[in-house]
Amino acid sequence: MTQREKIVEHVSQMLSSFGIKSVRMDDVANSLGMSKRTLYEMFGDKEELLYESMMYRVDKFHRETAEKTAGCGNMLEVLLTSVRELNGKAVWHDTERRLMANLKKFYPHVFDKVQRDHTERGINGLRFALDKCRADGYLDPNADIELFTRLFFMTMGTIMCGDDIVLPEGVTRESACGLLIINFLRGMSSVKGMQVIDEILAREKRPAEGGGYTEEKE
Repeated sequence: MTQREKIVEHVSQMLSSFGIKSVRMDDVANSLGMSKRTLYEMFGDKEELLYESMMYRVDKFHRETAEKTAGCGNMLEVLLTSVRELNGKAVWHDTERRLMANLKKFYPHVFDKVQRDHTERGINGLRFALDKCRADGYLDPNADIELFTRLFFMTMGTIMCGDDIVLPEGVTRESACGLLIINFLRGMSSVKGMQVIDEILAREKRPAEGGGYTEEKE
C-alpha cells in the first residue's frame, strides 16, 4: 500500500468516527504524524481528499462483496449472494447515508462527483453481470438490460437515500433493495434462470417476516 493509499484509508476511518465537517486537514496531518504542508502537496485540498476517501469506502464495500461471491457457480448466484450481503450491511449503509447527507450539505461539488462515479460504477458492474447471465441463457434474450440497470439504480437510490421513503413495518431499506433486484431478475429470467433463482433461494434462504429473506436455521 502506498503512502497516499494509507492516508486515504486513515481518513476513511476518521470520517466514520467524526463525520465530514469535523475532520480537518490539521487533524489528519497530526494524526498521521506529518506536516500539513506535506499533506497539501499530496492532496491539493480537502475536497480532493474527501473524494478519494469516500470512493475508497465504495471500493472497499465492492471488494468485500466480491470476496463473498468468489465461490459462486454462476453469475445469477453472484447477484443473489450480493443481495444477501446488502441485507447484512444495514449499519454500514446508515453510516454512508449520514456521510453523504453531510457531504451534500457542506461539499456539494464533491457529493455530485462521488454520487455520479459511484452510480456509474454500479451500473457498469450490473450491466456486465446481466450480459453474462443472458449469454449463459439465464435471461430472456429480449430483456432490455440497459433499461433495467438504469431503472434499478434510480429506484435503489430513492429507497436507500430518500428522506421521505416510507416502508412497511419490519422492512429495512436494504431488504427492500434486495427484494427489488430479486423481482427484477425474475421478470427478466428465462425458464432456466427462474429454476436457478428458485433453487438458490430455496437452498440458502427462507421468507422472513416483513418480506425480506433470512438464512435457513439448522
